[in-house]
Amino acid sequence: NAMDMKLWLRQKIADEAGLSADQISLDEEFDNFKLDSLSLISLSYELESVVDRDISPTVFIEYNTINMLAEWMGTQK
Repeated sequence: NAMDMKLWLRQKIADEAGLSADQISLDEEFDNFKLDSLSLISLSYELESVVDRDISPTVFIEYNTINMLAEWMGTQK
């Protein structure tokens, strides 16, 4: 569900950014976490395995907060 996706994304972004999940706001833009392109590719690859569909790393630019990305993911059934 959407909340599980948000919590999963929050933890993964925290891991990639070297932060604790508590430091990650669901409405904060991904740019603020200083993730490099390798991190975004890694995140999109992990996301693909969770949702079982192709995910481009550009989704982190198009849907640039956890809430926006999780909402978009919910429409991609």
